[in-house]
Amino acid sequence: MNEVLFSVCAASMLTAIYRYFAPTDKFAAQVKLLLACFFVLTVIGAVSGAYDRLDLPDIAQADGAYNDYTVQIKSMTARETAENLRKTIRERLAEKDIRPEKIYIDVNISDTDCISISEVRLVFTADEYDANAKRAVVLVRRMTGTDVAVTAEKSR
Repeated sequence: MNEVLFSVCAASMLTAIYRYFAPTDKFAAQVKLLLACFFVLTVIGAVSGAYDRLDLPDIAQADGAYNDYTVQIKSMTARETAENLRKTIRERLAEKDIRPEKIYIDVNISDTDCISISEVRLVFTADEYDANAKRAVVLVRRMTGTDVAVTAEKSR
């Protein structure tokens, strides 16, 4: 800190001496500007020289990496969409006393962020498959439309 104060004092004294001897008639504004620039640069140099020793982080070399979260958002959206549809299918099938063991749903999200369902697979136990698989496929197809492939299979 002493070095900073010494530099500022030295610059002040040099500025004062130069003002005393410099011709101020013709170039008063230019001399004032030059002296102000000299003083400011001296102070900045002294302060930056003093703080170079303090291990301050270099702001100019900040990490500018770009984090793309689109894939994670699309994955989360697909999971949530599948879970909501799975819940609705379970509720509607339960109204008809049909209870699949598992429901698999393939959700697709395009590059234009359009969500579509390509397939719904219903997995039944052997007893449930024989009794309810065909009815379940028809009921789910009514819910999802004819563009979605709806299949039923036995659990392994």
